[in-house]
Amino acid sequence: MTSETNPAADFSEWDAALAGAFEILLGGEPAVHPAAGYGVYYGSDTFDEFLFPNAWATADALSGRAASTLQDPDGEHPFSPWTWRFDLGGSLFWFDPDLLAGTGPWGEDGHKGPRPFGDAFVADLRAASAADEAGEVLVPGAQLGPLLGRHGVDLTGGECERLNGWLTVLLRVATDGTLTDAMRAATFTERGPGHLVSVSDLRYARSAVEPWEERLGAVAHPALRDHLRMLCLAEDDARSEGGFYRGNGPWPWTDVLEAVGCSLVAGWGFGEFQAGAAVVRLPDQPEAR
Repeated sequence: MTSETNPAADFSEWDAALAGAFEILLGGEPAVHPAAGYGVYYGSDTFDEFLFPNAWATADALSGRAASTLQDPDGEHPFSPWTWRFDLGGSLFWFDPDLLAGTGPWGEDGHKGPRPFGDAFVADLRAASAADEAGEVLVPGAQLGPLLGRHGVDLTGGECERLNGWLTVLLRVATDGTLTDAMRAATFTERGPGHLVSVSDLRYARSAVEPWEERLGAVAHPALRDHLRMLCLAEDDARSEGGFYRGNGPWPWTDVLEAVGCSLVAGWGFGEFQAGAAVVRLPDQPEAR
């Protein structure tokens, strides 16, 4: 959505306004280690529920390094995640234990039918996994892609619809690895001051929940202040629009992030926490950025 207010002409002032706003949201100027890398992940129960069939979960797309835009399944709305470009190789894929073991609903007598994957694929998947507790498997797209190609597994066809709800994806937003760029993406400010959400874009004009209403009063840029207020609503107010800010508090997919060595910096929830975005510090490895 585009704000009705005039965008700042001087981007140095815009950058300064963002820096001040991020300092407020993070509770002070963060101590950033020069070698640290940061990223943004997006998760959505609704996205997982209708994940398949899709055209982007190919071996080549997951193995590649180019950022991708994904088809918008929801239609245009304020704070739409589908304005982001995604790093599919850095996205995380969690496979349910029953799905891989061929047990429960996936057993020979289960209502989902026999396991759709062969033993060799499952064995390679487990070998590549960052977590294999209780039989679950978690792999980044960059490792999953080659396995799909090697074993001829197709995640794009209509027959994959039965996998919905059994394969969870945390999409990695494409950023440059800095905390500033991660915060720009997570707050939907990465496209500049001409793409801010204004109060008039929402059906109900609300104030941010305290203490954020007071704290955000210090943001010098009026349109940015209103934009961020709509991302700091009370949970009840954010059930239908806007978002609520949890800082580094509980986030629904924290366990998935921690399994690959990420630590939560700032998290947002949307709806009744069916969806959320999180800024994380990436594992201290050169390839993590």
